[in-house]
Amino acid sequence: MKPLIIKAIGLFIVANIFFSCKKTDINQTTSHPGSGTGSVEGIVTDLNNAPVSNATVAGGTATTTTDASGKFTLSKVQFSADSVVLIVTKDGFFEGSKNFASNNNDVSNAKIQLITKPASGTFAASSGGNITASGGGSVNFSAGFVNASNGNAYSGTVSVSSVYFNPADPNFAASVPGNLKIASAANPKGILQSFGAVVVEMNDASGNKLQLASGKTATIALPIPSALQNMAPSSIPLWYFDDTKSSWTREGSATKQGSNYIGTVKHFTFWSAGDLAGSINLTVTIIDSLKNTPFANRLVTLTRFDSTSTSDHTDNTGTATGLIPVNEILIMRVVDSCGTIVYSQNIGPFATDTVLNKINIIDSNCRPASVDTTQFITLTLNGITYSWLPVSDSLLGIRKADTSGSFYTIIQGNGDPMVSGIKSISFNIYTGDSTSPGNYPIYLVSALDGTLYTSSFINQYNLTTTVTEYGAVNEYITGTVSGNMALWAGSGSSTPTIVGPFSCSYKIKRVQ
Repeated sequence: MKPLIIKAIGLFIVANIFFSCKKTDINQTTSHPGSGTGSVEGIVTDLNNAPVSNATVAGGTATTTTDASGKFTLSKVQFSADSVVLIVTKDGFFEGSKNFASNNNDVSNAKIQLITKPASGTFAASSGGNITASGGGSVNFSAGFVNASNGNAYSGTVSVSSVYFNPADPNFAASVPGNLKIASAANPKGILQSFGAVVVEMNDASGNKLQLASGKTATIALPIPSALQNMAPSSIPLWYFDDTKSSWTREGSATKQGSNYIGTVKHFTFWSAGDLAGSINLTVTIIDSLKNTPFANRLVTLTRFDSTSTSDHTDNTGTATGLIPVNEILIMRVVDSCGTIVYSQNIGPFATDTVLNKINIIDSNCRPASVDTTQFITLTLNGITYSWLPVSDSLLGIRKADTSGSFYTIIQGNGDPMVSGIKSISFNIYTGDSTSPGNYPIYLVSALDGTLYTSSFINQYNLTTTVTEYGAVNEYITGTVSGNMALWAGSGSSTPTIVGPFSCSYKIKRVQ
């Protein structure tokens, strides 16, 4: 007789900022392997975190297309200096660019957000014109300065898409490309404190890109947020985003005129008016404490109290290293693959290079539109009740464990999350070949309030649960169990310390 093992793993809650998101398989429509040995998996979304399908993703010579869920896989990617720059294009969006680090040429859960291109205005190339950017600011074009993509002079109608980005906006770091670090060899390393940014793209009637003619310029006006007016200098450098390096490079300057910075540019991409701040090097490593795995390729954002920010992605070891403003208190936020903030804490001030202690968080999946709220697990110990509620459509369910025919059920995650400090519960119910209600042996372990407890000792399954309902697939398994809970002392301990009586009830959906 082969045993049927029901294994339940319950998770959360640390603080109240952890959510979850259902994972789906990646299905590519087109893929062109590159010449390297690395691989990159990820998702492309818009600024509202809606997936962008049929976007072209390129990493070196490798290219592919996102599926209906915005997901993609790049194979045989060539990494340079343990990193790869991904370029994403899609009609109706500005080009996206992000740099992802990895010391083993493998990136998972890469996320790139694309910015929708608005129809900001048109003008005749022969006469020029002034275009107002979406969100504020403007771009003034002189007459007869536009070239087509083949380098020839263009004399037709010019369609302009332009968006201004307010550095005081909390979403500023996610909206602009790169991470506001200066990485060009021709510029000093530092943190770019932006006072405003703009993106501009010109197209002909067929949608082909246009560019400024050699030696010609255009004038940009960038509003200075009221919160930054008092600290805005009279003259400030201009920086453009180099998408081939995924970094910002200095070129030209702007002057403060009223509440705007006014400057001239020789070409169009993303432009920012800003200056370098004094900086130190900060290193942080983030671990998914539930799975004991690195929190890899996730966004880490450091925000000043004036709302300006810098950001970077962790590498495959969960580590992010880079420059931050010196002697300032910053708000550090860590974002999961769904765009949800899963960690938020003030750090600093730091006067010298600093390595923070490891940060433990819980990674999870995106919360679905609807959740089966009839499911639950509750445990009462010494009069205190602990609850685990569903964060996905299936809180847990029976799944095949191996080819021998054994089964187990899971709640979000892999393996037993017996980590002190995490509110979790794990129990195996041994039903043999039976799929009927009845009394069955159970092995139960739980972490509560930073302490690990068990109700079964020396691998002896001396506890019994009463299964009152054993439904078919997509129906429910319900039951109760009670007994004494003891401090966890290892599976070989013969002298458990009893801490008190407990009772537990559960209702879980069977998914297989």
